[in-house]
Amino acid sequence: MRNESPPKTALRIISLIQALTLLAFILVLAFGCRPDKPSPNPSALLLKTRIQANLDLFIPELTENLAKKRRKKVKTILDNFYARMNGPGDGSPFFLAILDKHGVTVTRRTQTSLSGSQNYGNYQVVLNVLQKKRTFTSSLYLQGGGKVYIICVPLLDSVKLTGVIIIGIDSEFLRQAGITESQFMSLDFNNQAYSTP
Repeated sequence: MRNESPPKTALRIISLIQALTLLAFILVLAFGCRPDKPSPNPSALLLKTRIQANLDLFIPELTENLAKKRRKKVKTILDNFYARMNGPGDGSPFFLAILDKHGVTVTRRTQTSLSGSQNYGNYQVVLNVLQKKRTFTSSLYLQGGGKVYIICVPLLDSVKLTGVIIIGIDSEFLRQAGITESQFMSLDFNNQAYSTP
């Protein structure tokens, strides 16, 4: 059996220590030095309260009527929801859409009239809601170059998914309210129960 000379063994140990030190440094950078999530400012918290109050008010009725396929009733409820979200003088910064359990548009309410159904089931944010039955927020770029922020909320009848409601918010409205993208994305809408009994 051959014995290694002390210098070769020492070089291997030093190389191993250097590799372990580098690995530890990378792990600290990757996991230990993450910036804290920004705290929502008062404007962001006020927006969350406004949205949450309307979700609490309209979701049970929307869920029930969507499950029973009462499209006219769903549209009427959505119109009322839209009117409450877009108060006078706001310039209608909010838009709403109801999707079925596959991600296809049932009805929508926007400032401009849109026609036809669209399938949003392949959009990652909608797919997350359909699969995980949780609320997700995201941002979307429009074809004209604008940006909107969305909140996608599952409509749950007990645990059964009946559809999704999307609340869209104009980016200019958030900017004027002093709400940054990171503050908006930090808002958590999953701590409320919307399901109907």
